[in-house]
Amino acid sequence: MRYTDNIYGEFELPGVIEDLIKTKVFQRLKKIHQGGAVFLADPGINHTRFEHAIGVMLLIRKLGGRIEEQIAGLLHDISHTAFSHLIDYVLDIEGEDYHEKRYAEVLKDAELNAVLHHYQMDSATFTDVEKFKLLEYPLPSLSADRIDYTLRDMFQIGKISLDEISWFIQGLDTVDNRIVLKSETYARWFQAQYNDLTTGYFESRQNITIHIIMKEIVKDCLEKGIIEEKDFFGDDFYLIDKINRQFDLMQRIAAMSAQGLQHKQLHTKKRTVDPEILVRGSILKLSEVR
Repeated sequence: MRYTDNIYGEFELPGVIEDLIKTKVFQRLKKIHQGGAVFLADPGINHTRFEHAIGVMLLIRKLGGRIEEQIAGLLHDISHTAFSHLIDYVLDIEGEDYHEKRYAEVLKDAELNAVLHHYQMDSATFTDVEKFKLLEYPLPSLSADRIDYTLRDMFQIGKISLDEISWFIQGLDTVDNRIVLKSETYARWFQAQYNDLTTGYFESRQNITIHIIMKEIVKDCLEKGIIEEKDFFGDDFYLIDKINRQFDLMQRIAAMSAQGLQHKQLHTKKRTVDPEILVRGSILKLSEVR
């Protein structure tokens, strides 16, 4: 299987990766937008969890990660619910980890397990994603997941170019199976992009407003029985369709936007990075470099 990623280029994928991508539980991610509800306000921001999950896998592959870690990267977001983190806002989950609590259960998918068993693998291998250090490493350090969504989001919103992404990828290295950068220059560039992503995109008026509106609409729909919590286990368009059976979602969004939401707030997860750098054979955080 040949796959072309819009930021990393073209790759030949091994059989196990191809077969996992073809499963229904993974294909569902094509209809889960990476930015949650923001595509309702700006249709151009329409990249998906499908693209991100494959991107994380490809980045791990570029860094020399073994096949098990590539698979862990591919599968790490399969439990995301419709509109990504919207359910966390609706249920006031500060850690934004609703999908993580579902992950082990979703890994039990019969079709997914049939593929893994065919390649002599067990889904239990992938239950604890934190043991895969290229994929997940605690903030404020880097991880393939963190790097991919930063590069992918910033590219999608027009803040960075493919040339910049290619340049940055050349600055990645691994030590002790975790991601470090080859110089302070790469570290400062990535930290600047991550900060811009957090303040200029995640916390932008557009992003906050549409998620406040959708939070209010969805909470009301849950209370009135128009939708159920399990409907989030579908995808964005399934949830939209179910709401649209009762009223026009886009008209409701427009009306609420016109009313103003000055008294409403959205509490989002706070994120910062302090990348680790190789400095004369030692590893230092960017904040420790003098």
